[in-house]
Amino acid sequence: MPRVSKRTRLLDDAEQYGRATKRRRLQSLVEALIDDLPDTDSSSSDSDSSNSSSISSNSSISSTSSLSSGHESSQSTGSSESQTFEELEDAARIAWNARFRAFVELIRTTRVLEPLPKVPKVSQLGLVLDGYRVDDPTRFRRNLRCPPSTFDALVALLEPNPIFHNNSNIPQLPVPYQLAMFLRRAGNYGNASSPEDVAQWAGLSVGAVEKSTNRVLVAIDDLHKKAMELPGDAQREASGDWVEARTTKLWRGGKFTTDGTTFPLFERPGLHGDTWFDKNKNYSINAQVIALFVH
Repeated sequence: MPRVSKRTRLLDDAEQYGRATKRRRLQSLVEALIDDLPDTDSSSSDSDSSNSSSISSNSSISSTSSLSSGHESSQSTGSSESQTFEELEDAARIAWNARFRAFVELIRTTRVLEPLPKVPKVSQLGLVLDGYRVDDPTRFRRNLRCPPSTFDALVALLEPNPIFHNNSNIPQLPVPYQLAMFLRRAGNYGNASSPEDVAQWAGLSVGAVEKSTNRVLVAIDDLHKKAMELPGDAQREASGDWVEARTTKLWRGGKFTTDGTTFPLFERPGLHGDTWFDKNKNYSINAQVIALFVH
């Protein structure tokens, strides 16, 4: 059974409540109408008694007429009061309908029905960038995984990128702040690299952390050609001399590289099984590539 959203449940409850209220109002009107219908037995007895009565003198006629005129005035007063009460009842009903429609529209148009309380945060960016960066490079490196000199060089390379400049009335965070949040995420793994944890550390929102990460990645990708380039002939010869001096002449044109990419194994290997157990509690092997170039 698909899950029903809270907005849908509230709208359904409001609709049922509105129908029940209208049903009760209609029922009360019908009951009042039935109570106002004349009783046939009482009307016939009243007519018989009036026909049997007689009037003997002009004084009695005048007194009767005066009493009847007073009764008519009281009836007119009562009808005016009844009409005023009906007008008040109609006005209350119209006001209730207007408030009910406004309540339903509020449910439909409200983006967040139950906003969560604000999470108190204390930013560490100022302490790291302004304090540790100058007075304590060791703690700076522990937070951002690079020395202050490397951080300043990265900021100088990234600042000219147009992704950090826009025409919005709300300016972006400074590039050092955005780079610091990116390095904080890149230098950790697991929950420590999540946007929520970095947002707590930086004292900012999760959205600011995610946008800063994306901008820095785009800016770094634009620097790929400047940061990565193929070695020239002189560099290749020097590298070959270094390899030959430490291995053999056959490996002069070879390069041996290892990175941290792991390939998980579906079960524990039979040969040296515990050797393949890594820090993440998985059986895996690391990527190792050997390239031999024949001269």
